[in-house]
Amino acid sequence: MKRFLINAFIFTSPIIIYFTIPSLLLWKSKENFYRIEKVLSGSDPYLIGYAYNENNYGFIKWANLQFGDKKSIWAVGSSRVLQFRKNMFDSSFYNAGSTISSINDFRPFIKSIPHSKHPKFIIISLDQWMFNEFYDSLHTTPTIESWQNSYSFFPKLLPTYTTVYTHLFDGKYSFASLMNDTEPRKKIGMNAMMNNTGFRNDGSFLYGEQIKKLLSNDSTANDFKYSDTFDRIRKGNKRFQYCPSVNKKALVELNELLKYCKDKQINVIAFLPPFADSVYNKMSESNHYFYLKEIYSCAKPIFDKYHFEIHNFSSMSLCHSNDSETIDGFHGGEVTYQKLLINMLENGSVLNEVANVKRLKNDLKNKKNNYAIYDN
Repeated sequence: MKRFLINAFIFTSPIIIYFTIPSLLLWKSKENFYRIEKVLSGSDPYLIGYAYNENNYGFIKWANLQFGDKKSIWAVGSSRVLQFRKNMFDSSFYNAGSTISSINDFRPFIKSIPHSKHPKFIIISLDQWMFNEFYDSLHTTPTIESWQNSYSFFPKLLPTYTTVYTHLFDGKYSFASLMNDTEPRKKIGMNAMMNNTGFRNDGSFLYGEQIKKLLSNDSTANDFKYSDTFDRIRKGNKRFQYCPSVNKKALVELNELLKYCKDKQINVIAFLPPFADSVYNKMSESNHYFYLKEIYSCAKPIFDKYHFEIHNFSSMSLCHSNDSETIDGFHGGEVTYQKLLINMLENGSVLNEVANVKRLKNDLKNKKNNYAIYDN
């Protein structure tokens, strides 16, 4: 028996070691094996940034709205709504970005939150590809439980552990870095710990390492000089599928979304988010994206029917920003979104009830750099 146990240990020890090292990293970084609810219910500042569990963000946003205090203003959409911050508003605000990938997602997400917690104002990012049937055929609709059930306590063993080892050997991670975190803000997740990147308490997103690289003109920055975005345009993939006209099904769902919000007395302020000017121009010149210029004209009558707002900021110049203020080819930074909000307010947006254009302009004058205005 003793000999059997020794042989069994010898046989299994490599397997144990293989799983132990990534498990320690995932545990220490709080990427996995960590209950997030206590952090979300507290008031201490945090930064939550996952490397392998981005599906957790849906739960985090849902839980903040479900269990937190009622907010007057929500921002809802994909990652292209994440640069709105509570500092920009004079009333309570939460950014529920990174919860939506399809126009079919908006209504189930809003319905997943009790009516008593619904906001007075909801800022919606209508990503252009939501109207592209070759990217999204709109054949599926999530259930209202989708966000509640999206949290992963345990890692997906083989895919995650293999990737952790790859990143370890590439020098992206180290135990020393995980042990030396002295920042007062609580960091959760590998991306937060290693790259100072993730979600703040108000739901907005900090592009820590990316901004640092952009400020130093570091060619290792994500989508440096839009190389990845231009490649997507060349290949017609990854949200940049070629499309001749607006998907009529998307307009039908848009009408249902606005009707629902009208019935629930939620004021909708929607916008088409900006591409870098050079990216938008490249798309226009390709003659593969005729649908882009149809979206606003097709959507505007629907918004007018319900007396809601839609703003067209499809390129940086339309909101008085420019390519030097972009995070990548289709994400503006905090400065861009401050300018975008100012533009809305100056054009008579209902958001004048909860934002002060004079203060926003003054804050903009005192920006920290091309990407950030307020403290991290």
